[in-house]
Parts: sequence; C-alpha cells; structure tokens
Amino acid sequence: MNSTVKNIIYMVLQQFILLFLPLLTIPYVSRILGPSEIGIVSYSNSIVMLFINFALLGSEYYGVREIAKVKDDRVKLTHMFSEIFTVRLTFLTGSLLIYLILSYVYFDSKLVFYLQCINLLAYMVDINWFFQGMEQFKKILIRNIIIKLIGFISVFIFIKDESDIYIYIIILALTTFLGNIFLLFNLPKFIDSVKKTSVAKSLFHVRNMLSLFMAGFSIMIYILIDKIMLGMLSTTAEVGYYEQGQRIINVAVNVVAAFNVVMLPKATQLINEKDNKSLVALLNTSILNIAFIVLPIFTTFFVVSSDFITWFLGDQFQRSVFVGQVLAPLILIKAIGIMFGAVYFIPLEKNKEYTLPLVVGAIVNIVLNVVLIPGFGSKGSAFATLLTELIILLIQLYYLRKIIKVKQLVKDGILKYIGSSAIIMISLIELQKVWSFTSKFENILIYSVISVVLYIILLVLFRDKILNTFINKFLKNRVHKVYNQLFHRGSMK
Repeated sequence: MNSTVKNIIYMVLQQFILLFLPLLTIPYVSRILGPSEIGIVSYSNSIVMLFINFALLGSEYYGVREIAKVKDDRVKLTHMFSEIFTVRLTFLTGSLLIYLILSYVYFDSKLVFYLQCINLLAYMVDINWFFQGMEQFKKILIRNIIIKLIGFISVFIFIKDESDIYIYIIILALTTFLGNIFLLFNLPKFIDSVKKTSVAKSLFHVRNMLSLFMAGFSIMIYILIDKIMLGMLSTTAEVGYYEQGQRIINVAVNVVAAFNVVMLPKATQLINEKDNKSLVALLNTSILNIAFIVLPIFTTFFVVSSDFITWFLGDQFQRSVFVGQVLAPLILIKAIGIMFGAVYFIPLEKNKEYTLPLVVGAIVNIVLNVVLIPGFGSKGSAFATLLTELIILLIQLYYLRKIIKVKQLVKDGILKYIGSSAIIMISLIELQKVWSFTSKFENILIYSVISVVLYIILLVLFRDKILNTFINKFLKNRVHKVYNQLFHRGSMK
C-alpha cells in the first residue's frame, strides 16, 4: 500500500474520530441543553473562532505547503517551523487580548465567552499543519483517538442538565487544547530546538500568508457569520436549530474533505517535479471519486432527513429538518470546491484564483443573511449558505474551464453517478408514499439499505470503472487469499 493511500486512510479515520465521536454526543446534549443553550454555545464559539482565524493569517494551508517543500532537510525544516510558529503565536496572543477586552465590554454572558478563551490558547500551541506537511497523519490520528475519547466520555459523565453549559464549553475547548499539547511531544523527532526568528523573516512569511489570508478568512466569514448574525438579528434558539442541522451536514462534508487534505502534499510534489499532466489527471480523477461517493449520500440523506433529524436530535429540533434539507447539496458542492483548492489553486500558488471566489462568497453571504435572517431566521441562513457555496463553485469552475476535461469525465462515468442518484431519489420518494414504518429508525435503516443496494446494482449494470476496480482489486484479492489459506491448510493435513 503506497503512502498516499495510507494517508487517505489515516485522514478518513481522523475525521471519523474528530466528527463521529462528538456526533454521538449530539443526541444526548441536544436533549439535555435544548435549542437555546446549544445556540449560545454555538454563538460564542463562532465569535472566538472569528478572532482565531483572523490571527492565523492563512497560515494553515501556507504552513502545510511550506513544510512539505523542506521536509527532507532537517536544518531548513527547523527554521521553517520556527518562523511560521512564531508568527502564529504572536498574532494569536494579540487576538486573545482584544477578545478578552471585547468580552468584558460587549457581551452579556461573560463567563461563556471567557471560557471560550481556552480555544485561543489551544491554537497557540497547534502544530497540526506541521505534521500534515510532513505527511505524518498516523501521529495525528493516535492523538485524536486518545483525546476525543476522553472528551466523549466526559460529556456523558458531567453534563446532566441545562446548568452544565459551562462544563460543556470547558470539555469541548480543553480536549482541543490537550490534543495540541500532545503533538508537541513528538516534535523533537523531526526538528532541532526552536530557533529565534528575525523580524525580516517574520515579515516575509506574513506577506506570503496574507496572499492566502483573504481566502481563509473569507471561508471563516461565511462559515461563522451566519451563526453570528443569527445571534445578533434573531434568537439563540434559532442559532441552535441552524447549528444542529448544519452540524449533521458538516460530518459528511468533512469526511470527504479528508481526501483533499491528503492530496495537498501529493499535488505539491507533482508541481515540484513539474508533472503537470499528472496534476491535471489527479484533479479530474478526484472529481470522479467525489461524485462516486457523495452523490448517493446526498440523495439518501435528503429523502430520510425528516425522520433522521427528529430521531437523532429530538422533536424539539423539528425546525432543523428544513435546515438540513436545504444544506444537503453542500455535501457535494463543498467537497468539490475544497478539492479544487487543495489539489490545484493552493499548491500552484494561484492565490488570486483561490481567493476571489471566497471573497465574493463572503460578501454575498453577509448580504443574503442581512436580507433573509430577520424574516426567516435559521431557514434564511440555510438558503444564504447554499447560494453562497453555489456561487463560489461556479467561479472556481470558470477559472478551471481549460483544466477540467468535461468530455473525459462524461466518458469515465460521471453521468452514471448523477443518473443513478436521481433514480434512487425518485424511487425512494415514491416508495415512501406506499411503504412506511411506524419507527423512524426502521425507516432510516431500510431506505438507506435500499439506496446502497440499488446504487450498486445500477453501477454494475452500467459497468462502472470505479466499482469494477474496487471489486477486482479488493474483493477478488480477499477471496483469493481466503481460498489459498484454506487450500494450504488442507494440503498440510
């Protein structure tokens, strides 16, 4: 198994730990705290994350890219880490001071906002970007397993009623902080002691980070601004409805996005080798892989979302159903958009092409939220987010119009995935009219199984290449291995 495949597996497992363990606490926390308390946690977290991302200056992707370039030279690696880490620490310290002043002067629930400061401290010692650039995904995975398990167990032990909202915030923030501290102990294996950085070097990195800053900050703006504006223009309960509906969608988005994070070092390597043909092939193959995986997930979720969300969150989150249905297409839209950045725009340092769609998206999102939130609350925010993501993707596609081989994508089978998913959606919707169970869980389970089986049957009939490759390389090898083991044992006897 080559390193890229291993890293993909590690990153998918990491996203499982980061997202699915907390996801398992959502039904419990939703029922204990309720929409309003969930809303104030989300609102305050969005504020602190805004400060964090303003201070990071685009250093996340920048750090991965620059570390990947010098990972084989320990001396250069030590200096590069020291310089980037110093810049991040300096700006995050300044951001912490401003945040504390604002929390004291402006916000009512002061203790909630003070406790969120732990997140700022966590990012001060965050070196995930270093290990991603080094392609040391296994270390990140081990860290996340240990820390997230502690956080997972703590939620069920300590959260008993609405008054435990402060303990809940501490658990969420402290697990991030402890996880980042854990990685620091692995650092001496790769670099020497942190070096003192000159002002000139720091300014050099700041200038380069700023080219990615608008893109990264714009992402955060339209990720966070909806919840911030909901908190300001509506109620914390509306923030809670939106947060939980969006959170379910983000689980699927981030699992698929794990593939894209792994592709950044790979794309950087191809660029360093000046292998543009392989880079273009990687981009187009990634589109196919995303469509193959994501389209049936989106269609199935859309059909079962009404049962799933109320079963999962509780009946008090009925308003989250509409949010989840509107945001469901983001599973596909964001997966493709993030991939474009990780595989093409960022490693090729096409900062204008990467940044402009996100800046436009952030502006559009703010305008749409101002218009839609006062009248429609969480539903308005959901529509604003969907339209924003569509606009961003369309602008990215315009920039890539000469790179994406549409005819080849059609030839390789993308229409099969679209057509199969459409057939699944229509079939499930019609089936729901004549066949339904009294149990929501039974509905979710049965329709999901039908969806998977129908998708596989359709792709087998269409002779899909990706499915055939999987069957030939994985299933047949497994059957052959089992056969050899049985045959060998039989001969030994």
